[in-house]
Amino acid sequence: MEKMESKEIKGKTVDYTVTNVGPVPGGEAFLIVSQNSTILYDSGFGFCGNQLVANIKKVLGDRPLDYVLITHSHYDHILGSAYCAREWKDVKIVAGAHTSDVILKEGAKKTMRALNHVAAKMYGVNEYEDLVDNLRVDIAVNEGDVIDTGDFKFVVKEFYGHTFCSIGFYCPEEKFLLSCESIGVYLGNDEMVPIFLVGYNIALNSIDKALELDIDSMLLAHTGIVTGDRCKKLLQTSRQMAVDGAKEIMAAHNEGKEYEELLAILKEKYYTAYARKLQPEAAFDENAKYMIPVIIRDLS
Repeated sequence: MEKMESKEIKGKTVDYTVTNVGPVPGGEAFLIVSQNSTILYDSGFGFCGNQLVANIKKVLGDRPLDYVLITHSHYDHILGSAYCAREWKDVKIVAGAHTSDVILKEGAKKTMRALNHVAAKMYGVNEYEDLVDNLRVDIAVNEGDVIDTGDFKFVVKEFYGHTFCSIGFYCPEEKFLLSCESIGVYLGNDEMVPIFLVGYNIALNSIDKALELDIDSMLLAHTGIVTGDRCKKLLQTSRQMAVDGAKEIMAAHNEGKEYEELLAILKEKYYTAYARKLQPEAAFDENAKYMIPVIIRDLS
């Protein structure tokens, strides 16, 4: 990535910048920098982990990276953290307690390696360091725990639905939410939808939980920061799009439509031109393989 764009936020108690330091689309990682805090929100793929570190250093200069906040255990969100931990020995990797358990499992590590390799091939990368065995979580958190980074005091929010380890981080003083895919992935044209791989109803509950928060700024996975009234509007849209899509899937299912027809409905609704830029079609199909049965199970 030759050029990294930063967005400056005039906060209520602290000013900060948000920069996407992820080297490739689909492996976004956002660096939050304020006077007394340097925080990486998610960390992208592993195959480009060294470039992630280089991008962070371009922004920070001689400053250290203080925290890496991980939203869940999927390879495109967590693998880059191992490269950060090697570069900045004192960095604190923060993730949910369930994520802390997942990264120790050999089956999970095998899946991460395989998916990371597929992503590398997609970008024409044939050789890279594999640091999956170096993954670590320094601070395992649960609902209500507080991470004090210096300028931000983030309260941990469990937002299940995408996975059973998905979390977000909310700073009440700044009304700033670090979101996750359970409550919405941006689709373009001010549309958003949750990616619910383990539960449709619990994803709706997570969106409702987010809507109860007082939010002035929200950092979206794979997209960036949004501010003002747009935060709540996007969350409301995310919920409605999930409900509308589920209704269409159930109607077609009840009519006896085959899986491929259900997939076409989901793809027409959610696989937008914007989404295509960030996600290969095979990856969308893989998610749909979980989402469609989850809808049918939860609404039958």
